[in-house]
Amino acid sequence: MDTEKVTKVYSAYSGFYDLLFGKIFHNSRAAAIDLLDLKSGDRILEVGVGTGLSLPLYPRNCSVIGIDLTGPMLEQGAKKIKRLGLDHVYLQQMDATHMAFRDNLFDAVVAAYVMSTVPRPRAVLAEMIRVCRPGGKIVLLNHFSNGNRLVSRVEKTISPLCTWIGFRSDLSLESLLDRTCLDVEQNLKVNPFNYWHIVQCVNRKPINGVSYPERARLGTMTSN
Repeated sequence: MDTEKVTKVYSAYSGFYDLLFGKIFHNSRAAAIDLLDLKSGDRILEVGVGTGLSLPLYPRNCSVIGIDLTGPMLEQGAKKIKRLGLDHVYLQQMDATHMAFRDNLFDAVVAAYVMSTVPRPRAVLAEMIRVCRPGGKIVLLNHFSNGNRLVSRVEKTISPLCTWIGFRSDLSLESLLDRTCLDVEQNLKVNPFNYWHIVQCVNRKPINGVSYPERARLGTMTSN
């Protein structure tokens, strides 16, 4: 897949995306947002927000920014924001591999049904880590390749066909997270068909050479 093809495919989907993927994936989207463990005043980034199906699920006492590469998808999302009065939500058209946000801006970052649709998933994840504060939550809702050798072989075989509909079936969670600073706290299979995973991670990136757990321990010692 390349960026031009992804944009073309999802622009074509934009008019009926909610009809195809709304109700069937609603519960898994809600579960993913629950795992962000949001608090009042938190700043959230949703990567690949699309038509904004998940936007009504965020607490109104938080600030939410949704980004997407595809203009027609964002147009549908903007209509949803206006119709539902989601004054705490903002949308921007942006390439997730080069986000126009400063480091450590967000308390939580979520990508739902995104990592298998982008040409460079590791680059997207690196940007998610960069803009998420140390100790913040990063949640991925996605299909990841099966550990079963036979199933994995089938997924690799059909992956070229899947790219025609804007999706790859052979993305490995292990390869995606390899050499990142993310600690996986939960990895849950969700419907439909338990084909999808919600992976809740904590961003353990260091600042000034001190890791997140060590900073927390030192802070506790100082306060005592």
